[in-house]
Amino acid sequence: MTPRTTLVTGSAGGIGGAVAALLRTRGERVVGLDLREADVLADLSTPAGRTAAVREVIAAAGGTLDAVIACAGCAGADTAAMIAVNYFGTVALIEGLRETLAGSTAPRAVAVSSSATILPIDTRIIEACLAGAEAAACRLGATAPALVYASTKRALSRWLRRTAIAPEWAGAGILLNGIAPGTVRTAMTAPILATEEGRAMLSMATPIATADYADPEDLAPLLAFLASAECRYMVGQVLFVDGGKDVIRRGEDVWG
Repeated sequence: MTPRTTLVTGSAGGIGGAVAALLRTRGERVVGLDLREADVLADLSTPAGRTAAVREVIAAAGGTLDAVIACAGCAGADTAAMIAVNYFGTVALIEGLRETLAGSTAPRAVAVSSSATILPIDTRIIEACLAGAEAAACRLGATAPALVYASTKRALSRWLRRTAIAPEWAGAGILLNGIAPGTVRTAMTAPILATEEGRAMLSMATPIATADYADPEDLAPLLAFLASAECRYMVGQVLFVDGGKDVIRRGEDVWG
């Protein structure tokens, strides 16, 4: 069989780096996208950067793309950057590559959301994101960073679910799904995990039933499956990979 070609965003490290490495060990072709140390260097925080990213990914892939695994994201004090990258950058890239994906015999797209979607959110930010109003979302997002992060990821999950069932997606054989990780040891979480105060905060916000938090390599096999031809009937799902956080916080009712 011809090896599949997969775009992995955020490929320079963390979850993106782990899944890119796994796919390469399986003999698949990976096009990495990141701000540094990647096949395509792109800034998804701006409209111009997103347009250039789509163009350069298609060129780097030789016009053939079987899957997209969108791992790029950010957290921190810059709320505008979170809105720009976590929602608008991710959506623009996936949508911009839809026609190229349609040329594959088994096209797939996967987005990394977050288990933070079950934490407090700002519905105004979410609705602005879903309406495509980036400037308005950024104005509304000048609040607590944790609230903005959860809101961008909730918006991404809602976009994914409403988009996945559309005729031009599942109807055209392009299966779109996502995952919602809990706490994972990455450069993003390292400063929090490095302090006693940070670890105490995480134990309250993201409780787990497992003995420890995850490493990026723990999530890579699931992402690889969702991007594979073997994933044939899953549509619009956002799978929680969180050590039990969702169950602990929301209980046994899966519709809670």
